[in-house]
Amino acid sequence: MTRFKIGAVSLLLLAACKGLPFFGGHSQPAPSRGAVKGTGRQGVQVPPRTVMEVQDIQYDGWTLSGRVLVSPEGGQLRLDRRLIPTIHVELKYVSDCKYGAVASIRADLLAPLARPEDLLILEPGYWYGTTVRFGLFDEHFTGLGPECVEADIFLRSFDHELVARQRIRAVRPASVDGGTQSDEGGTLEVPASPPDAGTP
Repeated sequence: MTRFKIGAVSLLLLAACKGLPFFGGHSQPAPSRGAVKGTGRQGVQVPPRTVMEVQDIQYDGWTLSGRVLVSPEGGQLRLDRRLIPTIHVELKYVSDCKYGAVASIRADLLAPLARPEDLLILEPGYWYGTTVRFGLFDEHFTGLGPECVEADIFLRSFDHELVARQRIRAVRPASVDGGTQSDEGGTLEVPASPPDAGTP
């Protein structure tokens, strides 16, 4: 075998072990659902003073979106009012509900520098939220996503500290693939709407 062939085979094996840079969540085990407080994945401590709910989850096999609502319990919470996806609201550990880890697209963005007017001080008893969207699958790189997906949503404060996490689950509507999937459609694991949700 020539040096060129040996090098090419080694490169392919390395890529298979490490995963391509734009695919995420291959080797991480799925955590328990609904974990918002306590110790997060890989020993990351999540402060037990912030409540996060994810509502109106939508998934079409390509994109997942939902409304993220947050409220502090034990004191003020410093938030960036923009809540930029992948910067302040991260989606990680995407998996097929039945078969575990699945290749998905992970986008890394560079957010504009935070300005003083972007800082929101949220008091206990008030909720703040926004709708976020994540492109998970692509026609060329991954193909249509599985019928049901699970993922972790992480929320970071204005100072980029991890303050909450939530495991969500969503089902692709049957109409996306011509009706061959189950007719459940819609979403699963959607928390009840908190009273007086919105900005203070």
